[in-house]
Amino acid sequence: MAKNKQGTLGLKSVKYYACFVPRTGRQLITKIWADCASLIKGQSGARYKSFKTKNEAEAWLAAGAVYGPSRAERKEKLAKGIYFDAGTGRGEGVEISVTDERGKNLLHKAFSREELNKHGKRLLDDPEATNNYGELLACRYALQIAISNDIKQVFGDSKLVIDYWSRGYIKKKEVAMATVKLAEEVMKSRNAFELSGGALSRVSGDVNPADLGFHR
Repeated sequence: MAKNKQGTLGLKSVKYYACFVPRTGRQLITKIWADCASLIKGQSGARYKSFKTKNEAEAWLAAGAVYGPSRAERKEKLAKGIYFDAGTGRGEGVEISVTDERGKNLLHKAFSREELNKHGKRLLDDPEATNNYGELLACRYALQIAISNDIKQVFGDSKLVIDYWSRGYIKKKEVAMATVKLAEEVMKSRNAFELSGGALSRVSGDVNPADLGFHR
């Protein structure tokens, strides 16, 4: 699959990657993902996140590099349903996550446990896969699990996937054919889900219990 070198909605954007390794106290802010990946690779408990500005990245590190509310706080705030996300935080490629509102993994309902990593997530086999493709794939499995278990609410934090791709609005000449085909599948699943009374909605990445913490 060819990489889409343009940012979300076709515009290239600058990101600042903030990384922190609790064991050594090392931290880094960089525009180059490879530098961050090198720092956190193999480091247990490493925390990392992307930001639109350097000031936001500095503020996050200064506040202790905390991802967001605790799971207990999330449980009080979040609606019951299925949540999805994708990320590249572990430096091994695009990973997808599907959980309930408490952060409990649900991908074992779509895959055998042998097909999941030790974190209960699914690592994509294709090294050329983009994070946006991962978000779309995670949405597909979230919808599949919701339909199979008669759950009526699915949530994700990707505006591109929820507002555009899963509705069939995709710039076919600017993305890989595999992404276009997947978008068509997801659109059909979404239509079936909504016809049965379901709803696919956006939630902030700061409180998404499926959040993988970092998006390349």
